[in-house]
Amino acid sequence: MKGITVREALQKASRFLREKGIEDAAFLAEYAIRHALGWDRTRFISGMSYTLTEEEWAAIEAILLRRTAGEPMQYIVGEQEFYGLAFEVNPSVLIPRPETELLVEEIVKQAFKLWPADAALFAADIGTGSGVIAVTLAVIGGANWRITATDIAEESLATASRNAKRHHVENKVSFAQGDLLAPLLNAGQRVDILVSNPPYIPSADIIDLDVQVKDHEPRRALDGGEDGLDFYRRIIEGLDSVLTRRALVGFEVGIHQADTVRCWLMETGLFLETYIVRDLAGIGRHVIAIR
Repeated sequence: MKGITVREALQKASRFLREKGIEDAAFLAEYAIRHALGWDRTRFISGMSYTLTEEEWAAIEAILLRRTAGEPMQYIVGEQEFYGLAFEVNPSVLIPRPETELLVEEIVKQAFKLWPADAALFAADIGTGSGVIAVTLAVIGGANWRITATDIAEESLATASRNAKRHHVENKVSFAQGDLLAPLLNAGQRVDILVSNPPYIPSADIIDLDVQVKDHEPRRALDGGEDGLDFYRRIIEGLDSVLTRRALVGFEVGIHQADTVRCWLMETGLFLETYIVRDLAGIGRHVIAIR
């Protein structure tokens, strides 16, 4: 294709995505063009009259075809923003969701209420995936916080480690491979803060998920067992062995799961206070417990 400008490419790409039933077509078309050209948004806006080469249009077209085949744009471009920070993502890790930012915010807010800002605290992110929770806590949490991020998958830990280095917190975050709390238990490590966003989709519901989720994101990061609550049971059973005397716990949960997880936390007798944080849609999305 000769003589097509960025403006014309945006129109053509947006129309193509809309015709294929892709939501947010205009946004994704812009994103595809910017990624193919290596432009930020300022350069994109000022470069509408730039004429694309055939190679540049071919690169844009390749991105569009992958997206219409169901592949998430985040995997295509290899990146997702979380809490204002850019994180590497790939098919070995779940794509971070914006509601998880609320969990990080709540944990940091409560931690600064419970302990002095300069307190030396140990935190754990169980099932870290891409590392967004652990790395963001290291970036915005206390200067003396140290975070252990665990995951059962070696490839996920490799991605998380690269993200820690990307944001210059590799000296604050350590990584341990193992099943849920096993790395902490094996090391005899206790933590002041424990956070987890484990798999919580009931096994039978995965088939009904959007194609870009069920066919592209790792099943091990989605499947929470028959009722979606398997990982909460297992983590909660081991909390007494890994928490310090004064501790803060935070879980992200699926729809209709918050009350159950809160009840289980209360039944342990470990916590003085438990409460539910709702997301922007009013869904009980996070459960917080304070010891």
